[in-house]
Amino acid sequence: MKCLTAPYYLTKSIRKSAWAAVLIVLLASCKKNFSSDQFEDDKLVILAEITAGDSVKIPIGKTIKVENGSLIRFEKVNDASVTLTEANSPSWVLTPNYSPQYATNPTSVFTNKKHFKVNTTYKIEINHPTLGIVKATAVIPNYPKLINVDTSSAQFNDKDVLAANITWKDSLDKEEFYVIEALKEMVRVNHFFIYQNKRYSYDTQQGKDLYAQVKNTPGIRILSDTTGLNKFTRLNLYTNDNNSENARIDKLTNPFRRIFFIDQSFNGNYYTTTVFIDKQFFVDPTQKGRVRLQLKSVGRELYNYLKLYEKYKTDFGSVPTNQLVSPTGNVQNGLGIFGGSAKREKIYYFDVLL
Repeated sequence: MKCLTAPYYLTKSIRKSAWAAVLIVLLASCKKNFSSDQFEDDKLVILAEITAGDSVKIPIGKTIKVENGSLIRFEKVNDASVTLTEANSPSWVLTPNYSPQYATNPTSVFTNKKHFKVNTTYKIEINHPTLGIVKATAVIPNYPKLINVDTSSAQFNDKDVLAANITWKDSLDKEEFYVIEALKEMVRVNHFFIYQNKRYSYDTQQGKDLYAQVKNTPGIRILSDTTGLNKFTRLNLYTNDNNSENARIDKLTNPFRRIFFIDQSFNGNYYTTTVFIDKQFFVDPTQKGRVRLQLKSVGRELYNYLKLYEKYKTDFGSVPTNQLVSPTGNVQNGLGIFGGSAKREKIYYFDVLL
């Protein structure tokens, strides 16, 4: 069976200083040994990676069997009471967000303006009038101690790749789980100019008209910056590191969506690995963007959940409407995952942004 590969879409905005992901899970139909028989009809589902620095956005839905009962799809859930509790703090109430940016999501997205903190425990409780009470707990770990990233162009399996040598320092006092990811974030290029200490957009007719009048004024020139469009494409990664968990998932000549490490072999020490990023989507005139290379520290539950998706060549990123398969998560009386992460990242520009 041919594996379906979908683009990676996030259900949340990216902060420039801390890219944090609240994600909806994709489940595809490739060589899996778990099936929809594991699922009960009308079960609440949480599908969230909560990341230090991000505002609260939690995708919540329920499962519904369709057709002959062998497939599962999501339905939005807007009539639930949702509370989130931060350790040693009062609970926050989350409410369904009806913003157009979430209109096509297969689940409802419950939000709050609070932000997640590093090295903190969070508990979520969902109370639904007919589906009961669902609970889950997640710990956001400390930020990974990223030391250095060196990059260069290279060839891997006859593919043009960006080779990234990543070095980080592991902590001695606890077991840690690391995930490396690469995504291309779509951006909009904004053109503007400053006149009399005020910014004007050159992308509007009104701005163009004003610029024509003042362009000979000393110091007036057209500048540009970028705005993220909250659209992402996951970039294939390769590794030749036999210490990676990927060496036990599949052949290292094959691409991966994520690269996985447990610190058993380098506990408390520096570690360097090389990942190779497929350049296929680096430059695309129709989808200008920037490449985000991330090193994440993740909780054990989220690590195991993502690793199982990697094993069965599915992607934790978007949900097809026709099928749901999923490994066991940490949601009591429900399905899915509520897991924590903290990340460091490097941003690279390959598109010509004019």
